Parts: sequence; structure tokens; C-alpha cells
Amino acid sequence: MESQKKPNHRQWIAQTPEGVETLGKGVERVVEWAQEYLSSLDEREVCPQIEWGEVLKGLDDGPPMGGLGIDDIGGLIGEADEEFVDRLVHWNSPRFFAYFPCSNSVPAIMGELMSAVVNVNGMLWSTSPACTELEVRMMDWCADMFGLDDGFRFDRSEQGGGCIQGTASEAVLAAMVAARRRCTKQGVDRSMVTVYTSDQAHSSVIKAAMIAGLADDADDRSRVRVLKSDGDLRMDPAVLEQAIRDDIEAGLVPALVVATVGSTSTGAVDPVGKIADVIERCLGSDHFGGWLHVDAAWAGAACVCPEHQKILDGHERADSLCINPHKWLLTNFDCDLFWVRDRNELTDSMSITPAYLRDKASDTSEVIDYRDWHVALGRRMRALKLWMVIRCFGVDGLRSHIRGHIELAEVFERWVVGEPRVEMVCDRMLGLVCFRAVQGSGSTSRLVEEVNSVGRVMITHSEVPIGAGGAMESIARVSVGTPGVGLADIEVLIEEIGLGLDRVACGS
Repeated sequence: MESQKKPNHRQWIAQTPEGVETLGKGVERVVEWAQEYLSSLDEREVCPQIEWGEVLKGLDDGPPMGGLGIDDIGGLIGEADEEFVDRLVHWNSPRFFAYFPCSNSVPAIMGELMSAVVNVNGMLWSTSPACTELEVRMMDWCADMFGLDDGFRFDRSEQGGGCIQGTASEAVLAAMVAARRRCTKQGVDRSMVTVYTSDQAHSSVIKAAMIAGLADDADDRSRVRVLKSDGDLRMDPAVLEQAIRDDIEAGLVPALVVATVGSTSTGAVDPVGKIADVIERCLGSDHFGGWLHVDAAWAGAACVCPEHQKILDGHERADSLCINPHKWLLTNFDCDLFWVRDRNELTDSMSITPAYLRDKASDTSEVIDYRDWHVALGRRMRALKLWMVIRCFGVDGLRSHIRGHIELAEVFERWVVGEPRVEMVCDRMLGLVCFRAVQGSGSTSRLVEEVNSVGRVMITHSEVPIGAGGAMESIARVSVGTPGVGLADIEVLIEEIGLGLDRVACGS
């Protein structure tokens, strides 16, 4: 019996001569696959109709003992496409209108690949100087693009600056830890600090409180105040002020207020300036509590357009702010931009320096060491893809991208207004349109299910308080923002919703 030739494992090690050759062949095949995949998005079901366990059935119970050879690259890519890619929700389909978009572009993919190749760890400036300095400059570039206050910039303030976090969830956790430290540094027992946000804020605020030890579970409200929003689903400054004053009277210390600019359900924008007024009235401008964090993860990207920068009014009085280019600015996931007005307050809350992280450059305090800006010690070169996106598109190109999506959302909005079987829930917010079936909450939920069951488009639902009584009702959300979406895709969306309404009516 002829023995099977074992593959040379060194051919898969990128740093060897054999690996360099393999990489060339492998990347070539991946590029071919990528071109075919992206070209086929119009034809693929946006959300596959599969059951739990279908992917598991196609996978062996244990890992293979033998590896593959270079001639198997094509088959490996084909297997991955058939077994996994076909069973994904295609977030970059032009007919994906669910949640908020997950953006990408050719320069972002190129930057991601280059980052993967160099594979550095930018935990300290000294461990990869260009990794840190590029990120510093990108944070200032983006602050300029979004019209942010100079106090958040490295180049125009002594203490401000920012870093790239993974997501807005990580950003709010960082803000919460810094806010807590601001209080405990003054001798306040951490069990006495409180956090405030609205009932329309992202669930990451509660999750951050659980991680930071300020809430035992999602239902714990002993130190987290989830405040009833106003009729426009924004944080109500009067409700916030009463909650803060009640807590101060009870001997508690208000540590953090999280304001939302562009809520997940409806895109509501909290009145940041009025919220800052409340904090100052209740705590005083020099009080050690009252950290104000602004979560503008999705909507903030639109501030690249000057006409939309007013949604950030009041941010100049905040302590921290985050915006996600990976949601709407053609930059691959993950990339959350997190700015702080006083970086020392942030790093003080997470700093620990064992001997193996000390070096001459760091000891001078003249460099930025990003290891203390977030939970993780290690960090990859995420700024490279952002740099490539901004260089390739330019500010004008990014503005055109946002404006084009908003124009498409206006087309869908006009259809909703003219369709007697549905109605708007609230005003369109940028690229987000929220509506409901006039037959009621149950019909709206069934409509979303019917539309998604076909697979041609994907939308999502949420529940918000509606009317004077504030009863929770289902709404349907259409978020326009995937990179390749066009008018033809909006027409397909309208057609599928119309057919879904027909089926709901027949089943009612």
C-alpha cells in the first residue's frame, strides 16, 4: 500500500520562504472567492432559513490529525463557502435593512489584511510606535471630521484624546470605570455610586454596570437608574434631575450619566446640553461625580456632514463620547472611536504596571501607551484600515456616502406615509425609518416575521412606549446603510413589505 505523502507544515508558516509562496497562492484564491461572494450578494438570501445544528452536522466531532497540503487551498475555501458562508446572515447585502449597518469597503479590507500580516501588539508605544502614533492622528482627524470640541483632541488640548475601542459597549464600560474611579479616588465607597440612563439607551449600559460591579443582574436597579423617557423617547432632564436629587438626599453619589445620540429603537437624540445643565445644577461644576458619557455610536457617523453636526449639540460639556465608523463609515468591524476630555482620569482607572511593561519611553510620560485606555492589554493595528478609508474616500466621499443613504431612506419614508396599511411611529432619523401596521402591535410583529421569512430582505422590530399611556408596542425598523444599497433595493424592500402586509391581512 502506497503511503500518503505528508504535507510540509512549514508551507503554512507565513514567515518562511515556503509560506510566502503559499500566502501568494492563498490570497489569490481568497480574492477570487471574495469577488465572487460580493458579486453574488444580490442573489443570496439575506437571512438563511435554517435550524440550530445544521452547521454542526457538517463538522467532524474532533479535529483532524493530519493537515492539508498547498494543493488543497481551493477545496478548503470552497468548503468554507458552502458550509459556513451560505449559512450566514449577509450583513453587507444591499437588502439588509436590519439593526444598524455593519460597514466595509475595499480600502478597509486592504487595511485589515495589512494589519493581519504585520500582526503587531500595540499595547505600548515602544512595542509598535507607528501603531500608536497612527491611532493618535486618526482620532484627531475624525474629531475634526465630526466637528468635535477641541477638548477631545490630542493636538489642541493638554489632557484630551481618544483611542479605538472594539465597540460602543466597551466604550461605555471604560467610561463607567473612569466615572467610578473619579468618585472612589475621593474616598467614596463604590457601593454608594449611582448610574443614570434612559429606558431607550442601549442595553450595554446595564451590562457595563453588571461587569463593573454596580448591578448584580439585568433587573438590579439599586444603583442603576433607568429613567422614563419623554414623549419623543428622549431622556427627560426633569426626570433625571429628580432622580439625582433623590439619590443625593439618600446619601448616594451620582457617578455617571449616559446620554444617547441615536437610540437603537428609533434613533432618538437625548438633549445633551440640558442633561449637562442638570448635572451642573445638582452637583456643581467642580463636583467629583457626574461623569457625562455620550453614546453616538450610529448617528454620530452622520456628523461627517456639517448639516448633521447639530445632533451633537452639548457634547462639548461631556466627559467622553463614542462614534462607530464600522456602523456607517465604510470601515470594517470592529472600530469604535472613544474620546475623553481628561485621559488621565481614564488611565488612572485601569493602570497597573508590572515590571515587564516598564520601559524608558513610558517612564518619560512623553508617549501615549494605549494599554491603560481599555480592558484588554493587547491591541491590534485597527487605525490602519481607518487611515486607508479616509485617504481613499476623502471627507467629501464619506459625506456623499452618508447623504446618499439618507436620500434612499427618504424614498422609503414617503412610501410609508402614502401606504394606508402602515404608519410612521416617529420622524425619520437620518437613515432609520420606524413604522407599524395600523392593525396593531400583533400585526406589526407578524409583518416583520413574514418579511424576513422570505429571505429577500431583512428588517427588525423593537418595542417602545407609545401614546399617552405609554403602553409598549411593537414597531418595525428599516435602517438604510449597507455600502452597496441602491434605489432598486429600496423598491424590493417596498415590494416585500407590501406582500407581507397582504399575508398578514389574510391570516388575521
